Amino acid sequence: MKRKEVGLALFLILTGIFFRTIWHIGPNVEFLTTASFLSSYYLSKKWAIIVPLATIVASDIVLGNTLIFLFTWSGYVGIGLLASLVKNIRRVVPIVSGLGFVIVSALWFYLWTNFGVWLLDSFGMYDNTLSGLINSYIAGFPFLRAHIIGSIMFLTLSFGVIYTYQFFISRVSYQRNSRIRFQSS
Repeated sequence: MKRKEVGLALFLILTGIFFRTIWHIGPNVEFLTTASFLSSYYLSKKWAIIVPLATIVASDIVLGNTLIFLFTWSGYVGIGLLASLVKNIRRVVPIVSGLGFVIVSALWFYLWTNFGVWLLDSFGMYDNTLSGLINSYIAGFPFLRAHIIGSIMFLTLSFGVIYTYQFFISRVSYQRNSRIRFQSS
């Protein structure tokens, strides 16, 4: 493993933990989906699964969880698998493929985890019927909206930071190379 890969993966994991535990913006407003995309895009494919899974396991140790963890954890593994497939679509501008990715990922997570809430319904909120499942999905709409908006926000901010960083690094590199050429003349 390259040190840069491990460093970026660790940064994404720690950022995800921070946004899930310390600076929690709201229900389903999370950095994990963006972290999955960024780790698959900038690192090797395995990190697309390791980063979100390590983030959610570590933050759930702090936050606690119920049996729904079976669906949330596997939901993020599914998002990681999708992210590793998206990596193959390099022809598309990263922000465009990222936007499509976070929307599809939010829909997947919503469908999967609301199914889990209905299936494991330990609070008696939903009947174990098709009607109960539909009610679970209807009740989850605000969380889906928050997930999509939050993921788009985090993705946009992340690419803004990345492109700004790359711009300044290229300027510093260009200026350094210009001075070296000028001095050697």
